Amino acid sequence: MTIPSHRNRAARPRSGVVLVAALVCLLVVMALLGSLLLGTLRTGRQLHAERDLRQCELLLQAGVDRAAYRVAKDTSYHGEAWTLPAAAIVGIGEGRVTVEVTRDADGKSQQLSIMAEYPVGDECSIRRSRTIRIRSQTSQSQE
Repeated sequence: MTIPSHRNRAARPRSGVVLVAALVCLLVVMALLGSLLLGTLRTGRQLHAERDLRQCELLLQAGVDRAAYRVAKDTSYHGEAWTLPAAAIVGIGEGRVTVEVTRDADGKSQQLSIMAEYPVGDECSIRRSRTIRIRSQTSQSQE
């Protein structure tokens, strides 16, 4: 019976080595999974930021188009601000567009300042603005 106990003693150090190797493999697998998860989270955040930027740019363009139309149709237009509910956009947050119209002292041109913000009031909200100078129709017809 001394032979089986001698075999048990020799097998114990091997089982320790196998356990350490298994733990090292588990550690490597967990590190790979962790880095894949972080990459996925980073990509998701980047996609959301790009979506929000695109939405803000679309709101800005809508504000530019609306302001140009209103200035052409109404000489007393001084600007406006409107808020779009989240359901009207993409359901993430509200959007706001602000238009300011300033006229030159000579009355020959107007300056439109349009600012869009999306999502409104968020710490990561995106703001874009554009300034456009428009010559008045009366000065063009007189020239």
